[in-house]
Amino acid sequence: MIKKITLIGMLIFMLFVFSSNISWLEDNIDTTTKDYYIENSLYETGSRNIVTGIYLDYRLFDSIFETSLLLITVSGITFMYKKDDPTL
Repeated sequence: MIKKITLIGMLIFMLFVFSSNISWLEDNIDTTTKDYYIENSLYETGSRNIVTGIYLDYRLFDSIFETSLLLITVSGITFMYKKDDPTL
């Protein structure tokens, strides 16, 4: 019961902090990156869809390394779980 109350309190605190800072974020948005992608994504990626161009060209290696890191982490956790399991 205490864990649930603590979790709800933390979520309410995070919501309060986010809502108090959202007006500051709206006033200080820098659009130079957005403008660069809109102007140059078709030329640099060859894709008419900007989101696809960003995902498959600009962030390809980042996505591959994130996926491999996730695979290594899950494999390590599975290996440690099976090693400590007394029923095996």
